[in-house]
Amino acid sequence: MSASKIVLSLIIIICFQSCTKNVDFDQIDDANIHTTYLSTLVYLNLTAPKFLDTFNQEIAITTDAVEATISQDSKSYLEKVEFTVVTNNSFPRNFELSIIFYDAFGIPIYTLQPTIVAPPNSSELTTIIEIPQVDIPIIYETRSFGFYIYLSPSSDGSIISMNDTATLDLKSSVKLFFNYRKI
Repeated sequence: MSASKIVLSLIIIICFQSCTKNVDFDQIDDANIHTTYLSTLVYLNLTAPKFLDTFNQEIAITTDAVEATISQDSKSYLEKVEFTVVTNNSFPRNFELSIIFYDAFGIPIYTLQPTIVAPPNSSELTTIIEIPQVDIPIIYETRSFGFYIYLSPSSDGSIISMNDTATLDLKSSVKLFFNYRKI
């Protein structure tokens, strides 16, 4: 074997020795994978007739509901839950929105706090409400979310009429923050 081949072989061996180190496969135990899941809950465009009964009398409460089942498999990884509600109210009246969680039997088990307010003649308002960490497990018992919209009485005694062109727009979503890690 020639001297140049020996030198070249030594250089290659030295390069490979200096470029590698022991691989610690236990590092995978420390890995965290953060992911976010966004789900649209409800979009409502409510006009005057939605707040009137068959006799054109005002209805103080309007409701809607949406199913919401979250897999128990993710229970150990859910770290944060945020509800986002966007309102746009062109009525000259105040609206209050409550979001109530229901179990499989339709029994209320949790009310999201605080109540969301859509002031009279207000442009787009965004409200973000985070469920406190200690209350997050309730989300796994929830089978549906109920939306209760309360029409406050007018200060001047006026009422909504069938021909009123005002609207209350409501958009809502829930964002779930997961951290998948070794438990």
